Amino acid sequence: MADTLRHPGPPAEPRLMLSPTRAEWRRITLPADMPMDRAIAQALAGADSAWISFQDAQGDLRFVWPERASDGLHAAWYSTPRALTGARIARAGIVWGLRDGQGFGHCHGCWGDTMGHLLLDASVLARPVQAEAWIFRDARFKAGDDAETAFTLFKPHGGCDGMAQAALLRLAPHVELVPALMTALTRLGWDSAQAMGLGSLNVARFSDGTVLDSHATEFLIRPGRISVSAPSVAVDIVGIGGVRAAGVLAETGNRICVTAELILIDQRE
Repeated sequence: MADTLRHPGPPAEPRLMLSPTRAEWRRITLPADMPMDRAIAQALAGADSAWISFQDAQGDLRFVWPERASDGLHAAWYSTPRALTGARIARAGIVWGLRDGQGFGHCHGCWGDTMGHLLLDASVLARPVQAEAWIFRDARFKAGDDAETAFTLFKPHGGCDGMAQAALLRLAPHVELVPALMTALTRLGWDSAQAMGLGSLNVARFSDGTVLDSHATEFLIRPGRISVSAPSVAVDIVGIGGVRAAGVLAETGNRICVTAELILIDQRE
């Protein structure tokens, strides 16, 4: 079994960051023939934080897989970038926020027969793509130095006290993914929500008993609804060397590797 990760810095609080926010759904068009980070910034027309998802696209991609760190500092790292020309993107999800005052995206997706962490500044769409975007009005993801992991990571900032339609979450290392989502619903006073987002797990355990035994993995949540009575979270996930898995996660045993950036959309009856 993969070893438990040890991060270089002390655990920071809170382990679950939660920012309720009003939200607006939009359909946007991502233009082709330019780096995808520029395409997203253009399509968002000034919105500084969003969750963006799209399907059935094609482009020239640069991406990485999770890998063991060799620098003596980080608990996990990235593989050498890989390239695919004319790849079909089955689906992708992007957390968009601010880094050094500029728009920046964190993207995981599935393409060809693999998946990974897409390098948006080095990937180009071959044709325009219709995408769905949730724009956050009161809260936003902002990237900053994280002493615990020694990475620059998105964390939610801001929020509203009432009339929240959505919530931005960040989960810290070693936090259990599914129980944390249930905790977030309880704090929000919601019984159900649409769950979206991405992140990394140490080892992935599925409800059917299978295990993706990888020191580090990266996941993308499949579209779906979660509730306090049915804590079902389905993911696509990739481990070291590109090993793939997919399915409904077990309710326990799925601890965050480095981070998780998640969005809940209120779906109460």
